Amino acid sequence: MNTPLSDRWESPAPAAAESSVLIGRRSPSRSAESRPRLMVTRIRRWLPAVVSGAAMLVIGLVGATRTVLSWDEIATADVADRTVAQIAGLAPHIDAVFSAYYLLMHVWTELFGDAVLSLRLPSILAMAGAAALTGELGRRLAGTTAGLVAGGLLCLVPNISRYAAEARPYAMACLFSVFALLLLFRALDRPGPGRWAGYGLALTGLGLFSLVGLVAVAGHVAILLIRRRLPVGWAVALLGTLLAVAPLIWWGLRQRTTQLHWVEPMTIKSVYAFPELLIGSPQLAWLLLGLLVVPLLLRPSRTALEMAAAALTPVVLICVLAFAGVSFWVNRYLLFALIPVAVAIAASLTADRPPARLPRLSLIMLLVAASAVPGHIAVRQPTLKNGSDYRTMADVIRRDQLPGDAIVYSQGRTMRAGVDYYLRHQALRPRDVLMERSAARNATLRATEVADPATRLAGAQRVWLALYGRRTDPVDGRADLRPPLSRDFTQAGVWRVKNGTLALYVRSRK
Repeated sequence: MNTPLSDRWESPAPAAAESSVLIGRRSPSRSAESRPRLMVTRIRRWLPAVVSGAAMLVIGLVGATRTVLSWDEIATADVADRTVAQIAGLAPHIDAVFSAYYLLMHVWTELFGDAVLSLRLPSILAMAGAAALTGELGRRLAGTTAGLVAGGLLCLVPNISRYAAEARPYAMACLFSVFALLLLFRALDRPGPGRWAGYGLALTGLGLFSLVGLVAVAGHVAILLIRRRLPVGWAVALLGTLLAVAPLIWWGLRQRTTQLHWVEPMTIKSVYAFPELLIGSPQLAWLLLGLLVVPLLLRPSRTALEMAAAALTPVVLICVLAFAGVSFWVNRYLLFALIPVAVAIAASLTADRPPARLPRLSLIMLLVAASAVPGHIAVRQPTLKNGSDYRTMADVIRRDQLPGDAIVYSQGRTMRAGVDYYLRHQALRPRDVLMERSAARNATLRATEVADPATRLAGAQRVWLALYGRRTDPVDGRADLRPPLSRDFTQAGVWRVKNGTLALYVRSRK
């Protein structure tokens, strides 16, 4: 490699007048000339990562507490509040694949509390890190401009900001996925035990936070096939990862039916709808798909081809498995695939020389931003996420409760935990008269209720009924309580919210 003159070491001149020059010291004038160039180089080096990470941090924080916690986030809040022993005891029964995340959130909430923003902040920080690494990956593969474009595209995807503000491990999966991809290219450029070990650790982090996310390795295999390489270090790193997460794989396979029973059978319609579900905007989904596919058909660069393979291979694999009957076809599980998509598009858009690409690039980015705005507004709606509007139900109870009130819940997974979370700071709140053993004591996500619930209402003067679903007759949600509620109580109020019904029953005067 030819070293620039301004960066070379000066040799001492033989002349007497120059005999005082010390060996190894730079020429002062040339050293001064190199400083601005070095500063520009450093700025260009860090600009994509810093700008992308900062932009994602701001986007993730905007409206981060506006949306009510989803039922999965309620599970996070519930389990994070348990002891380490109780979290470990949960794994053999359910959610073993989330054990690392629950332990992380336990430590986090012990340090920073369990407010909504605190619950979601680790994901916001992780997604900001993922955006920063996306910018860095784009810069390394295709230049500074490509890095900025890649990070910018990722930040503009509505579902990236949605799951950034989600107290679940999907943002962590994105972070470790792009980190592993970046370390893969570093190890391929300059192989060595340390670099392959780093790659293996990143893969292990990905597996700990998302077992399904390990399907990203299929994309890595595609890259290796394109390069016609299969390094021993890569195989050793992958083997180490599989050994490290083997207990989670074992538990995950045993719990798959319980945890994924709600996933619908795979159809062609499911495939067609997937881009919109993954991105969170139909307009942006098809725009990005066009920006990805058209350049690959017309004039593919190796970077764009490798990144497209890294994105599409895992998605195709999960699709094939879903048609075969093993379905993980859930948009948030494959969120990490959007990262190589962004880099592939950025590499294609910045392939021309700067004067030719700037107007086209500016126009495309404006079009992407305009297409993304409705999606960003939509993902911040108060009741967008899955689950009931526990917050509104808790607000009604807080406003109208009286000392001695009782409360009864749907016999489900998170209604009890959801309303209880939003009432957690209330010194006065209704008594959960039917609970016999808490979900934490059961080492599950469901509490155990008493065998004869009607007897527990005998001394109550007012009973709140919190149920899943919008019901015309609230008692339909607890048919076992219909006799005492119909005979001894009068319905004093009913409030229907998103995916939930709250009713108040007051004991009748005789």
